[in-house]
Amino acid sequence: MKIKLQGLFACAALVAAGPSLAQVSDGPLAHSTTGSTSGGQIQFGPDDALEASFAAARPFLTWKYYFVPASAMVRRSSSDVSTYVGTGCIRATSDFVVSDIQIEDGASMAVLRVYYKDTDASNHVNAYVTSYDAAGGFTDYGPAQSDPAAGYGTAAFTFSPYLVTDNAARSYVFNVRQAGTSTSTAICGVRLFYSIP
Repeated sequence: MKIKLQGLFACAALVAAGPSLAQVSDGPLAHSTTGSTSGGQIQFGPDDALEASFAAARPFLTWKYYFVPASAMVRRSSSDVSTYVGTGCIRATSDFVVSDIQIEDGASMAVLRVYYKDTDASNHVNAYVTSYDAAGGFTDYGPAQSDPAAGYGTAAFTFSPYLVTDNAARSYVFNVRQAGTSTSTAICGVRLFYSIP
């Protein structure tokens, strides 16, 4: 009984401390409050004017973010295509890196955003959402493309009309590629801004 009570107290302490253990990124992008919530409402950072305009125009919807850092993505081909360059960023010069998208069925994707480092005008980063039908068919949506020679930055692609998820019939992934072989370009992450039914 003593062990069970100690475990129960440990769990209660973790639950109570949970919010204080969370860390907000203060990386190179100027949006440390992006995606945070206050009273159940999403808070927008300075780079999120596009997302804020969608939410303001449709305040009756519940809006969410789905973010994947580049360091969590895997290669699409069998060759080793990525190199970790720090702060969650990777360099992927010979093929796409991918990550599956696990959001609610019936969700409406509104904005795809790519985060990058790009200080070489001859290279860029492209991000897509790709849907697959498991019968050989696919559709690419995008790209969100980096602005060459901008340093750390973000670029967005707007879904028009919204892409509504059908998890029973299709799968969805992020496909991201660095065009060119420059060491001055890196993929740092991708994010969806979407609403749920």
